[in-house]
Amino acid sequence: MNVPRTFHPDPGAEPYRANPASTHRVKFDARVDFTNGGYVEAKDFLLDIEGEDISPERLAEIIVSAMNLLRAGPVTITAMRIVGRGENLDG
Repeated sequence: MNVPRTFHPDPGAEPYRANPASTHRVKFDARVDFTNGGYVEAKDFLLDIEGEDISPERLAEIIVSAMNLLRAGPVTITAMRIVGRGENLDG
């Protein structure tokens, strides 16, 4: 993926559900800007994914859902890669 890229997640997107049995995770850096000002950043954050791949558009949606971010606006993803579970000593 060419980064950084900014996405506007669909508020009606399928909610994120963590799956501790998943074999893969996505490791990413991102920034979420809020519609009422301010932002939150994530660095080397890990989320479970179903399967071995995820689109950056879906990643933006699950970032907002997983963190339960109300008033989330644009999501800028600055890095992302798929890693195997346990590759980061994460269990």
